[in-house]
Amino acid sequence: MADVDRFTRDTAVEAVGPGRYRGRIDPGWSVVDGAAPNGGYVMALAARAMRAELPHPDPVTLTAHFLAPPEPGPVDIEVEVVRTSRRHSTVAARLLQEGREQTRLLGAFGDLATAQGPDRVDLLTPRLPPIEDCLDVTTAAVARARAGELPSFPIQERFDHRQPVELASWAVGRPTGRGEMGGYLRFADASADDAMDTLGLLVVADCFAPAVFNTEPGLTSWVPTIELTVQVRARPCPGYLAAWFTTRAITRGYLEEDGQVWDAGGNLVALSRQLALAPRS
Repeated sequence: MADVDRFTRDTAVEAVGPGRYRGRIDPGWSVVDGAAPNGGYVMALAARAMRAELPHPDPVTLTAHFLAPPEPGPVDIEVEVVRTSRRHSTVAARLLQEGREQTRLLGAFGDLATAQGPDRVDLLTPRLPPIEDCLDVTTAAVARARAGELPSFPIQERFDHRQPVELASWAVGRPTGRGEMGGYLRFADASADDAMDTLGLLVVADCFAPAVFNTEPGLTSWVPTIELTVQVRARPCPGYLAAWFTTRAITRGYLEEDGQVWDAGGNLVALSRQLALAPRS
C-alpha cells in the first residue's frame, strides 16, 4: 500500500483551534457521480476529528444524524468531549459547511486492543460462497459505467467488492425478492497483509447497495439515510471482510437496515443499524 492510503488521506483533518478541525469532503466517496457523499464516509471524517481529542482510538459506538447532505469541498468539525474515564470517552461533534450544520454525531470511544471481558456471539457468519466464486462487482460496475450502461458510482471504486451473483443481479433487473445484500470487501488499495482501521468500518457499514434494492424490481433510486449507528466490537485482522445487510420492514416510506461485519478470522467486528427513506418506484 502507498505510504498514505486513500481513505486516510480523504478523511484527514487539521486542528484550527480548541476543539475545532478543518477537513475536506472528497468527491471520490460520492454514492453517484456528482451526488451527495456516502454517509459512512462523512461519519469517518468527523470521527477522525473526534478521535484526535481523546485518549481512546476506537469508536465503539457512533451515531450520526444527517441533517443535510454536504457537498464536496471544505468542512468544519466542532468537537465537544463530554466525559472521559479510564475505559471510555463520550464525545459529540457537529460537521458544518459554510456555517450550516450538516451532521450531528454522538459516540463513545474506547481501546479495543486492551478491552477485556466475556465473549459470546450467537449470530452466524454470513452464508457466502468462496471469494473466488463471487462476482468482482467493482470491475463489472466500472466497465458498465464506461460503456454508458450505468452511472458512475465513485464510492464503489474505493473498494474491492466481491458478491454472490444472485445478490448483485438487482443491477440487471433481477432482484432476489428478499431484503438482503452482502459480500466480501476490502479497500481497493489494500494488500493481503493490510488490516482495516476501525474508522474504516464506519464506511463499510454503509458502502453496499441498499438491501431494499433486492426486494422488488424498480426500487433502485436514492435511499437517503436519516440516522446511522455503528457499533465496533473488534479491530479486524488482515484480509477481506464479510458483510451482511437486511431490511425487514418498510412502513410509510421508512425502512431500517441492519448490518453485520466479520473479519477474515471469523470474528464479529461491527454491527450497524440505520433508518432511511425508502426509494420511490
